[in-house]
Amino acid sequence: MLKFGEWIAKHRALILVVAVLLLIPSAIGYINTRVNYDILSYLPKDINTMIGQDILKEDFGQGGSLW
Repeated sequence: MLKFGEWIAKHRALILVVAVLLLIPSAIGYINTRVNYDILSYLPKDINTMIGQDILKEDFGQGGSLW
């Protein structure tokens, strides 16, 4: 383990370059990831839960989602 630590200390510039290169695709993925908080959008429209949500939206103007 000591030799591994010495190798890292000796090649710190290489480690930094590799870390930055790995950071670039992760930053691109972070920027391009959309977050969808509406769980109901994943359900099929013909199940009882969605039918009930549609009734709530028609009668009260809002179902289980706040958006």
